[in-house]
Amino acid sequence: MALREDLPVEDDIPRLEPRVARIEADVSQLNARVANVEVDLRDLRASMDHKLEVIDAKFDHRLEVLTATMAEGFKAIDARFEKMDARLTEGLKAVDAKLDKLDAKFEGKFDILGKRRFALLITFLSAIGTLVTAVLGILLSGSHAH
Repeated sequence: MALREDLPVEDDIPRLEPRVARIEADVSQLNARVANVEVDLRDLRASMDHKLEVIDAKFDHRLEVLTATMAEGFKAIDARFEKMDARLTEGLKAVDAKLDKLDAKFEGKFDILGKRRFALLITFLSAIGTLVTAVLGILLSGSHAH
């Protein structure tokens, strides 16, 4: 490393003055640019706030329209289900009425069939009794004859 001679400060001032003037000019220019950037940022923030408010209002409006549309759609679906429920209720009542008629019809037939079975059973038991009596009569009379 080369040693630098120590010069008195008075000798460096004439050489530093143009440099300092140039640095001051650059700093002044940078300050102006920074001020412009700050203004642009404020304008951008205001513009973005406005745009976001517009988007938010549009979103809210679309959400309200969608909610109303869905509510109307569900009302229509509910009305359809109510009609279907009424038809189903009427259909079930008609089926119940037919089943009641069939039940009454078969109940009468089962009563008749039950009475006929009972009469047939009595007749059958009576015939068996008569047959048993005849067989016993034959068996007992045959054993007396010997």
